Amino acid sequence: MNIMITGATGFVGSKLVRSLLDKGHTLYPVVRSEQKINQLIKQMPADQTDRIHPVTGDITQTDFGISETDSLTGKIDILYHTAAFLSFDPADREKTFLANVDGTVHALELAEKLQIPSFYHVSTAYTVGIVDVAEEELHSKDSVFVNDYEESKNHAEHLVWNKRHELNVSIFRPAIIVGDTNTGEADTTFALYGLLKAVALLKKLIRRGRVDGDRMIKLLCDPEASNNVVPVNYVVDVLTAAATHAKRDHIYHISNNAAPDNADVMKWIKEQSGVDNLSVTADAMDLSDEDAVINAPMSVFHSYLSRTVLFKDANTQSLLRDAGYPAFELTDDQYQFLIKTYFTHA
Repeated sequence: MNIMITGATGFVGSKLVRSLLDKGHTLYPVVRSEQKINQLIKQMPADQTDRIHPVTGDITQTDFGISETDSLTGKIDILYHTAAFLSFDPADREKTFLANVDGTVHALELAEKLQIPSFYHVSTAYTVGIVDVAEEELHSKDSVFVNDYEESKNHAEHLVWNKRHELNVSIFRPAIIVGDTNTGEADTTFALYGLLKAVALLKKLIRRGRVDGDRMIKLLCDPEASNNVVPVNYVVDVLTAAATHAKRDHIYHISNNAAPDNADVMKWIKEQSGVDNLSVTADAMDLSDEDAVINAPMSVFHSYLSRTVLFKDANTQSLLRDAGYPAFELTDDQYQFLIKTYFTHA
């Protein structure tokens, strides 16, 4: 198949490029930076590079700013829209909606202009807002969201869903993406990695004598809650299988409803970081002034570290079975490997 993909040089996108090439597809990555795509191409096997045809473009512009589209019209089978702007800073609201909402408008318009029959939109499982259970269906735009990113991705989903009569649309919603279970590689500071970053900083402060290494430090994180984390390689497996097995008008949760609770994760963090004087609490009132300072960088992640959400994923399990992929499982050993890899390189 001929596949156009936005966000091809991102954490998920770059791995998806490799996976789709391995399956024999020909790719048309839309990129702003020729340097980044050239670096990615250099990492590919020589016998695959002739199936990569970069297209210079910007999702925030109409038609991605692509001036010559005749050579692409009628040639592309699927457009994977993975590009997004991830920020939890309220000051970035306009930029967030420009990239995630307007960018999706431009992607949909380009798909129609180039006569691309299938549109695969990569969203986030948290378009559901603050609930405990999420179905694989479109969520209300009136939901209560934790941040502008969630809201923008929800609005983008509605734009995609409204085009389902003109295009074969499928929506893919990864939960909290963590590193690759094979290599440990991670390029994210979200949720778990925000917590790991805070512990790594704490370790440095203790080593420099700026924090008492004998005093118990409390982190704001519900020990009984469970982060719905999914390794990036699992996300890529689902998206790769989708090229040949996704069904139109379907929404797919890429989730992990058997993830360990935060108490176990914190135990592993202590073991791998060597910082023993750590405890977790779900009550902000338990934090001392010093604890509050240490927790401050994690404040944008507290909602994700303090609740358990079940993301139903029957559609995704059916997709994987149809494509012949094994059932997903994130083992405790794999989880600990991801944590160990982080502190090895911190």
